[in-house]
Amino acid sequence: MHSSHPRQDLPMSGIPIAPFVGSAPPLERLSLEQINLSASALALLDHCPRLFRYVYLERLIWPAANASEHELEQRRGRQFHRLVEWHSRGRQVEPRLSALDETVRQWWQVFLASPHAHPQGRVLAELPLWQRIEGFKLMARLDRLVITPGSLHIVDWKTERQRPPDEQLAQDWQVRLYPLLLSGVADQLLLEGPFQPEQVQLTLWYVQHPQQPFYRRYSAAAYERDLAHLKATLARLRQLEAQDFPGIPYGERCASCLFCSRCHGLMPQGIPAQDLTDWVWPMQEPTPPAETDWENGVPA
Repeated sequence: MHSSHPRQDLPMSGIPIAPFVGSAPPLERLSLEQINLSASALALLDHCPRLFRYVYLERLIWPAANASEHELEQRRGRQFHRLVEWHSRGRQVEPRLSALDETVRQWWQVFLASPHAHPQGRVLAELPLWQRIEGFKLMARLDRLVITPGSLHIVDWKTERQRPPDEQLAQDWQVRLYPLLLSGVADQLLLEGPFQPEQVQLTLWYVQHPQQPFYRRYSAAAYERDLAHLKATLARLRQLEAQDFPGIPYGERCASCLFCSRCHGLMPQGIPAQDLTDWVWPMQEPTPPAETDWENGVPA
């Protein structure tokens, strides 16, 4: 997933947000078998099971008070990812730079000055991976996979302002799930020799902190640990489903949650009262963007 991070106590990367623009007809609630579990979804489950239900099963939009600022950061992140994807595919990027804001153009220059601008090996951009584990469909999309003899290198581009400490990143679901899923499908990548988990490495590269990447070298032992942790989480998910995803006791994370009213009858902080008459609504099915929708940086 490729997003900027708001407050550290709230895993927002998987939560759709929107300004206050009205309401939409309710969507049918999904079952766990109908959804794709990403690293963002698993992080949100750890944070609050009830919030997981709202976002992934009921598909409610997060009506953030600072939606415009967040959307700007999201759009910049999408544009940067789109630039790198086009570059990886050998397509011309420079003619499109003038349509982007100065921040994205600066990020692009930082990228060009990095070793990632000239990868050695077979490069796969925006590579989707999925596996069915314990009856659930686990999904990931790798920003880049570089394949060389004896090596599979996952690279994920990060555009957020803050670079979390290594101790926090080591426990991040993305850092655990991406190498795990890649190890499960590696034999389908037409490698030159037999695959071993030790061939997998992962780099999180922060364009606003280019000299401070996060790096992880994988192993067979790490694979077994991550798989056991994932299976325990999926078993807990089944238990939470049977309980209809109970809420958590009111606390600090609830006070900063804009779904607080649904769980505890308290108005969310920082939103004018006149905007609270219908402040949570189901997300509508998105309309696929056209190929020329470069402004949002979303592939067609």
